[in-house]
Amino acid sequence: MASLQILYQPQVVIHVLVLCLILETASGQDNRNNLLSLNLKVSSVNKANEFAVTLTVTNKVDKCMVVKISIEDNPNIKYLSAKATYTACICTVNNYFWDIQVSANTVIQGKAEVVSAKDICPDGENIFPVTSYSETVTGEILVTPRTGRCPP
Repeated sequence: MASLQILYQPQVVIHVLVLCLILETASGQDNRNNLLSLNLKVSSVNKANEFAVTLTVTNKVDKCMVVKISIEDNPNIKYLSAKATYTACICTVNNYFWDIQVSANTVIQGKAEVVSAKDICPDGENIFPVTSYSETVTGEILVTPRTGRCPP
């Protein structure tokens, strides 16, 4: 019984509560700073200054998310098909593609943003509730210089 009397002291109770709070905070929070992983791949195609861009979005939590995927505007980039912005349900890994032509050395930036949208994920999927998270990735594109001379 004497060992339980120590719990009646206010300082001990406060220390125990603070310890519980610290432990719960460390293990109980979902990691909102690491929801998605992005990988940007830029591949040259056979035509001058044309590239195939692949943005791979990996979901790093155990619930699906509605994600808006895009490439940031850049005056040096011309989209050969369309400047598509995708909205998709990502549960594991998805790839997104753009065919571009660049007029000068430039930086391309891909963006994935968790959004609140209805009827994107299938019914019954466990959806992650975050709606204010975004992640970006950048890549550098170097164009082939034109010499202005005819080949020999």
